[in-house]
Amino acid sequence: MYKPRLLLFLITILFSTKTVYSQSGPLTNYTVKVMPINWSSFQKKAPHDQLAKVVQTSLLNANKFALTTWYRDIKKYQQDSSGYLDLKSKSKVNEYRYRFPAAMSFGIAIAIKTGIYDSAITGVSLEEAKNKTIQMVSAVAYDHKVNQKRKVWGGDWQAAHWAYYSGYAAWLLWDDFSKKDQTYITRMIVSEADRFLNLVPLYYKDSSGKVLFPGDSKIEEDAWNAELLYLAAVMLPNHPNSDKWLHKAVEYLMASTALPSDLHNSRVIHGYPVNHWVQGSNMEEPGFVINHGIIHPQYNAIASMINAPIVFALAGKKTPESARFNLDKIYYSVTAHQFSSPPYKAPGGTMYREGTADVYYPEGSDWGQGVYDNYANLDIAAFTYGWDNLAQKHKGKYWAKLHMDKVLVQQKRFADGHTYAGDQENSYPGREEAIASRMGSAWMTIWLQAQVPVVYENKPISEN
Repeated sequence: MYKPRLLLFLITILFSTKTVYSQSGPLTNYTVKVMPINWSSFQKKAPHDQLAKVVQTSLLNANKFALTTWYRDIKKYQQDSSGYLDLKSKSKVNEYRYRFPAAMSFGIAIAIKTGIYDSAITGVSLEEAKNKTIQMVSAVAYDHKVNQKRKVWGGDWQAAHWAYYSGYAAWLLWDDFSKKDQTYITRMIVSEADRFLNLVPLYYKDSSGKVLFPGDSKIEEDAWNAELLYLAAVMLPNHPNSDKWLHKAVEYLMASTALPSDLHNSRVIHGYPVNHWVQGSNMEEPGFVINHGIIHPQYNAIASMINAPIVFALAGKKTPESARFNLDKIYYSVTAHQFSSPPYKAPGGTMYREGTADVYYPEGSDWGQGVYDNYANLDIAAFTYGWDNLAQKHKGKYWAKLHMDKVLVQQKRFADGHTYAGDQENSYPGREEAIASRMGSAWMTIWLQAQVPVVYENKPISEN
């Protein structure tokens, strides 16, 4: 007489054990596996033209600094009693504690997996470089609150950004991580992606033109949130939320570069008109960005907007059309749009100046005016993927050469391979970490395009 009750009990157990990831991570022993990169698909030689060589050298210089002076003398990373690195920072701000090792790991992992890592340049063996990268990424994931260990970070303003860089680096080196750390990394990615499913993108201006965040475009936040979402969808295609993540990534991609005119744009992208996707704007016509209270060229050149092809192509997938939405307008605004003086600072003209790497800042720059790597990364993506079509006299490759040569000149000043002389050139505390991520992005753009040229597609994308 107990058999029906026993059967009911067994059925209950069976269904409960198929529960998958939630905000607090996998609740049972059921796991959704990461889809590994098929490296055998990428057997062609890396490009060796002059621009490719400069980008490669710049990335290796950034790797050298990361693995020597930065890791050893600045961060002084050591394992603590947990067996993981103590990602200590002079500041208690999580951005400095997690964004910086995540960015450095991204640059090193790319150099390793694309076959250009050179211990003769960095002074650090390949094995040591890989181990340090694994240790940094593992510590970032271990500290995420979803893993219920140190519970230091998770859900922060920039958390998706840190999860993207560390998650991407982990994906490149996936088989080198322990099963335990693979679980921590996966949980981190799922947790950060899931939290956006019930959120909507932010806008600088709403649909009526009202400024919601004075002087503070949300292009950057929306773009890095999108990055994490599509990375999760690509890495975990069999996760029950994968389609939802990809759909939400499209929302954030479209929002990040939306112009006021897009509120009336009937062009169909992924099954819906543009004005269905966007609820406001984050750029000004014809494509420049207001941030920190000024027209800010550096926010026209954020790497988060342009990384999608290097994720989708690694998985052998076509890149969603939304990943290049209005990027031609952004590039037009830095290469061809004229700013008159007055009202803008003398001498006026275009942001990019013929024959020089120097950039014109119509209203100044609070980050310094010695930053060139972000523009080089933008230029390389623009000519590689063809959205420099609105540039006029000179296309992306012309500007990329100017900006990359300047980056290399900056790095040659220092024996340890770092780039900036100080705050007067770039005042961001993570400036060296940022160049590691940008040069990683630039090199991966060049390397992947030589392997499997990126193809965009505009098919409908559903949440289900």
